[in-house]
Amino acid sequence: MPKWEYKVTVHSLPSLQCDEQTVIECDQEGGCFVSLACRGKVAWLEEVLGEKGREGWELVQSGYHRKELFCIWKRPSEPGEKG
Repeated sequence: MPKWEYKVTVHSLPSLQCDEQTVIECDQEGGCFVSLACRGKVAWLEEVLGEKGREGWELVQSGYHRKELFCIWKRPSEPGEKG
């Protein structure tokens, strides 16, 4: 059975100027969805995802709260490491 190591990171969202208003809707179960995002202004997110991906991390959960993005990552632990 594989063993995993986990990492939690917090990223401040950049200030974005959108032509249209972004709408985030949440359901009763706590799931949130972006109805209209700033198109073409997610390079900072692609950079975070790419950097962690090159380090072997897989994003397993993320959440948005008060202009911060919380991310939970996992990757297989190396033999002999605590996992």
